[in-house]
Amino acid sequence: MLQENAMAKMNETLSFALAVVLPLTCACSVMFDRNITQCATDSDCATYETGDTAHAVCSQGVCVNSGLGPKGCFSGTPTTTIEYLNACTAAQNMPFDNCARLGLCGDGALPPDPVPPKSAGAVTATINAVAPPTLRCADAGPNVIYMTGTSDFGPLLKQVTPLLAANTPPYRAVFMSGSSCGGVSAVFGPTPAVIKDVAGTPTKAASYAYYFDDAGTQVNCTLDPEGKVVDIGVSNLYSTVCDPTYVPGATVAGYLGPVVTFGLTVPAASTQKSISVEAAHIIFGLGGQNPTGLSSSPWTEPAYYSIRNSGAGSTALTAALINVPRTGFWGVDRLSTDSIRDTLNDSTSPELSIGILSIDYADKARGNLRVLFLQSEGQLSGYLPDSTATALNKANVRDGHYPLWGYVHFYTANINGAPSAAAGAFVTRFSVPKLDAALVDAMIDSSLVPQCAMKVAREAEMGDFVPNPYQFQCDCHFDNRTTGHASCAKCATSNDCPASAPACNYGFCEVE
Repeated sequence: MLQENAMAKMNETLSFALAVVLPLTCACSVMFDRNITQCATDSDCATYETGDTAHAVCSQGVCVNSGLGPKGCFSGTPTTTIEYLNACTAAQNMPFDNCARLGLCGDGALPPDPVPPKSAGAVTATINAVAPPTLRCADAGPNVIYMTGTSDFGPLLKQVTPLLAANTPPYRAVFMSGSSCGGVSAVFGPTPAVIKDVAGTPTKAASYAYYFDDAGTQVNCTLDPEGKVVDIGVSNLYSTVCDPTYVPGATVAGYLGPVVTFGLTVPAASTQKSISVEAAHIIFGLGGQNPTGLSSSPWTEPAYYSIRNSGAGSTALTAALINVPRTGFWGVDRLSTDSIRDTLNDSTSPELSIGILSIDYADKARGNLRVLFLQSEGQLSGYLPDSTATALNKANVRDGHYPLWGYVHFYTANINGAPSAAAGAFVTRFSVPKLDAALVDAMIDSSLVPQCAMKVAREAEMGDFVPNPYQFQCDCHFDNRTTGHASCAKCATSNDCPASAPACNYGFCEVE
């Protein structure tokens, strides 16, 4: 009798163990009988979660693994930035241990204030000789748009060039690479800005404008000796970041373009996979050294930090995220986005090397470079811009898990309340409620995110996440363009769509 009671007790214990363990290893239904109720709400399942990523939810009184993570994630509808950052997701994630890596242990542990950078010594950006162009910019086409600003604008310009060529009348855009704040000041300045060829010096390569021809080939060109007045300034920043007095209004108009993402990037040979905002603060704000804790090993040599100047969008956006003045970054100004990419590609010390690179450049160099999982302040784990290391869907940018992004802005002078014909041929494409499908595809193919594909928005530079107010949605078209499939029904007109997703947008049924 005692043996039978013991066996019964053992079976009861085993059944309870199976009830707890088996459901948490899959998302399937429970296939055995038991009289134990584990939960009434999802919050009751916290004690049953196992591992670092399991997120248990309550299903018919049983705690099951939702397949989402990370452990402790927010499972409701997010309404605050921290809820968006920690919302449960199927995306890959990788935590950065601030306690073990930086000595920042416990809730609220913060790195010390940044200190002014010291010189990187004799290290300077590589100067590549540029041969003087043989073609005149004025001969690029029958109608030329002159633009200047952020140096990572090239990929989008290449994609938009065929659309300008098909315009009536046709246009060709000529671009002089500079910085985001350079693009802003070119339009907001007291007098019309003029771009000219810049001769090379021993410390800086020559700079010439360029355009893309009908075959998509970049062509350097020479500007007239007197220069050309800028039609459009291109920036990855709100104009007031560069100068608080630069407010769009009657004389200067601002046009909001797609979302541009930046990544803390390392050579592919580096063993590093993730980074936190706190680590980036110590790297770019203290040269990798933490007097009150541990260094940001292995990134402790500022000569291997690849950055841009304080007027660059990559610097200003990162500065706002990691709480370091944009004028106080440690590292070497590589002078252009191309040079940051090439410096990281060619690094002989990949473990020490890190740079801030716009994602349109990083995506095209994935064989040689790797964007790090980025963990924001208060975030449970780090995320890539995309859902996986091989995807191109920008899922974590679009839904608020990845924080390092801003908007592309176009600034033009108003003439009698409107842009010039040349400027208007470009900027007005971005100001209509429903963008042309070819323009949307141009953005996507440039690794940018059109606003219609975003679930979150920002109303200020690196501000809090809010639900995207953009009325016209293109989530499904974006997914189909980047992954080859979409969860939405296909459609030819809105009559093909259900009441739950009544809008036929770019061939797919959307909510709006």
